[in-house]
Amino acid sequence: MKRRNILVAIILIVLALSMAIGLRGSTQTIQNLAANFSGVQTVAVATFASNLTQTAAANPTSTPTLTPTTTPTLALIDINATEASATPTPSCYRLRWIKDVTVPDSTLMTPGETFTKTWLVSNSGTCAWQPGFQFAFYGGDPMGGSNYTLTQAVNPGDQMDLSIPMTAPSGTGIIISTWRMSGFHGWFFGDALTVKIDLGGETPTP
Repeated sequence: MKRRNILVAIILIVLALSMAIGLRGSTQTIQNLAANFSGVQTVAVATFASNLTQTAAANPTSTPTLTPTTTPTLALIDINATEASATPTPSCYRLRWIKDVTVPDSTLMTPGETFTKTWLVSNSGTCAWQPGFQFAFYGGDPMGGSNYTLTQAVNPGDQMDLSIPMTAPSGTGIIISTWRMSGFHGWFFGDALTVKIDLGGETPTP
């Protein structure tokens, strides 16, 4: 349809030119021909524009539709699963403080004084403490003490003394050292055991 309309417009232009050649001697005729040619040109342009409009209507520009991408779901890995499986339940490994055997709380000492702190404890859990378990420093001031390693099993219900040689630090005030039993993987269990000495003064050292 578009090509046919353009062809008609060309034929009209050719006819107009032929008429111009045949009527070359008449000024009035030439003026009329010019007017006719202008009209033909206008018709041709209008026809071409109409064809463009019809083509655009028949083939509308399609707007691309964005398809949302699916965000991949990452599988979360529990990095603590292995650690949790290796950690015993609280009811299995337990330690219960019974009494302080030596160095009662707030014992007066001087800086540099050596002493051995001993606690009486019991295995109040359902599993034996294994050789290699450590009675280890947990917080406060270690006062020069070192971790104590069990050399034999301690069965449920058994009692034992835990002793740590220490040295009173320099300074003044109340000095506190905290210790606990720990298993093979470093987890602590049972009561926290403390030693508290007085170097003169009233402010405790954390």
